[in-house]
Amino acid sequence: MTVQTLPVRRSTTSAVQSRETVDWKTQAVCRNPEVDADPEDFFTTTKAGQDRARSLCATCPVIVECLRDQQAKDEDIYRWGIGGGLSAAQRRALGVEARLGQYPDLESARLLISPRWSYRLRRLMSTCYSLEGMVRSLAKDGLNVDTVTVRVAVWWMGGTGSRMTRLAPSDPRGWSVQLREDYADMVVRLAEMKVRHADIAAYLGISGSWGAKAVGEVVRAERAAAAQQVAA
Repeated sequence: MTVQTLPVRRSTTSAVQSRETVDWKTQAVCRNPEVDADPEDFFTTTKAGQDRARSLCATCPVIVECLRDQQAKDEDIYRWGIGGGLSAAQRRALGVEARLGQYPDLESARLLISPRWSYRLRRLMSTCYSLEGMVRSLAKDGLNVDTVTVRVAVWWMGGTGSRMTRLAPSDPRGWSVQLREDYADMVVRLAEMKVRHADIAAYLGISGSWGAKAVGEVVRAERAAAAQQVAA
């Protein structure tokens, strides 16, 4: 049986939105036939390929629109490839940021990677030990942005953008010890919010199976300690 669907008149607003959606995609650098872009780089798990894709995204005039579009398409658990200049783990981290009420100003992040600010941002990436330190330095330069906005810009520039403070040369601890000693409260808080261990690790900046494992160990240790206190 064939079902005939009668044509439905679309509103003018919808038509305008549809044209805008098409327009931004036609401006994407990765779709420019004159640009030597390998589509496989956007879906590979190799660092070299992802770095090439991210470098291309950083030059794209519609990186903000692309990231917003990718976030709308991302599934809760399954995320794959580079989209809007960010890896799947980085987009999961943004999801956790949102759970905590932190939303990046993507236009300001795009400004940070523009020729006007990119050199300054790269300097801060090498000299500051934390996102908070970068925010303070940028404020002195006259640019008021929050940590999650700076984090996105750092990611776009190829940096780690970790929520964990970079250890000073005089600090002999490894990241796993730092996680247990400095970030256990945050880990437990997110676990109580039902955030997956892999997403907690991505939020903190320690993506990978080893990151999720380390987070799980912290959660179990903290819960065991809490149980002992109650028993005592």
